[in-house]
Amino acid sequence: LIILMIAGKYRLLMITEKYLTYIFIFKNNKIRCLCKKKKFYRRYYREEHIESAKLLEWPSLSHSGVPIHPLQFQRLLRNLGVDSDCHVILYDRGEVIWSTYAFWIFQLFGHAKISLLAGGLLEWKRLQSNSTQYRIESGAGDFVSRIGNFRSQWNSNIIYTFDDVMNIVELKNHDLIDAQDKEHYSGIGKEAVYGHIRTALNIPIDDVYDWHKRKWLDANKLFEIFIKKGLSRSRRVVIYCATSLKASMIFYALQKCDYDCAIYFGSWSEWLIRAPDFLKVVPEKNV
Repeated sequence: LIILMIAGKYRLLMITEKYLTYIFIFKNNKIRCLCKKKKFYRRYYREEHIESAKLLEWPSLSHSGVPIHPLQFQRLLRNLGVDSDCHVILYDRGEVIWSTYAFWIFQLFGHAKISLLAGGLLEWKRLQSNSTQYRIESGAGDFVSRIGNFRSQWNSNIIYTFDDVMNIVELKNHDLIDAQDKEHYSGIGKEAVYGHIRTALNIPIDDVYDWHKRKWLDANKLFEIFIKKGLSRSRRVVIYCATSLKASMIFYALQKCDYDCAIYFGSWSEWLIRAPDFLKVVPEKNV
């Protein structure tokens, strides 16, 4: 990808791929890149990051899987200099789940102007060898210190609780998606007691993302997958996994296809403990 930031009345973000060129125009907006890391965040960030990118540490977004308080998120973004009209570009080192989880969190707290950099830093570095437009820098970053004006607004439409999922299982008025690996969904994983919520369909993250090419399947192919699974745009889709991370990838893929979707953040780990046995599908050997 080639990202060009052009000053003036309009801010122009141009992303060029081998076969397609996408042009996005943001009127009177600022653009920020936030670099996310799983561990050793600051060390990795200082070693290399996209020019002008700021560091957002993944653990600062949640505590034991529970999203932080809206005011904490507001303070976090303001300290990064993010304003309410900023368009934020998220990327990680290519693991994808860290940036898609942040994508969901940003929407959860009311920041809708957000995009993902396809392929993350690994793809950026690959393309850097063919063009000087893909700039990378090292060090802590030389930024003018400023406080942004972002204001958090809780978006309850994209987060579901245990009680919410109990209701939809009973009423059957939503589609429920399990984003775990097929083995874990089937309950044959060795690491823990795996299985799934009764009535949940399985869509693993490998079905929506091409790890070899470091790119998402195009919207038409994604839509075919969702249709074959029986998903309808007329019904809200609720996604879960074991920690909300993989669920965030399916959340992003569904949004690419204009599905109305949300994440059950308590995930399978909460369901396994709290739900009645008849609403859990777990092989006997794992019980």
